[in-house]
Amino acid sequence: MLQCRTPVQRAQALMCDISETGCRIELFDGYVSKGSTIFFEIDHRNELAGQIVWVRGSEAGVKFMHKLSAVVRAALEL
Repeated sequence: MLQCRTPVQRAQALMCDISETGCRIELFDGYVSKGSTIFFEIDHRNELAGQIVWVRGSEAGVKFMHKLSAVVRAALEL
């Protein structure tokens, strides 16, 4: 489970179906809107940004804004 935030709200989410270009998230609290930017706190030094491309209830699809770095890939066990 990762901490994540949109520009104005913090939430907890489970990252699922992770690929090089995006993932599906399950939100445990909070909400996101299609088109909004989301930031995942990988560790205290690394963050991963993406854009919400779809929302269905407490699940959402995220397209990553940048290619995953080696540090982020290792942290996500890819």
